[in-house]
Amino acid sequence: MTDVKKTDHIPTRDELKARAGRVFHKMMDDASNAGSKREWNRFTGQIPSKNDVIRAAQADLRLLNDLCKAFGYKNIWADPDAEEVKMGELEA
Repeated sequence: MTDVKKTDHIPTRDELKARAGRVFHKMMDDASNAGSKREWNRFTGQIPSKNDVIRAAQADLRLLNDLCKAFGYKNIWADPDAEEVKMGELEA
């Protein structure tokens, strides 16, 4: 059985926001250094692509948003994929 560290500390919105900032800055640094295609290195294994880095960071930011909702805080990240898609209208 794994030992789980129990804590009574609930993170504040500012702490979650600071963590989101670190995730976002790490994503920018990693994505700028990543290639456009996933690569393989014989010694280190798989090297993620820009898309892999961005998707992983977005998953982390969504998790932080879910934590904010669970604790009753406002969202800290505006997910562009969460916006409603409008189809538009045909002009007559």
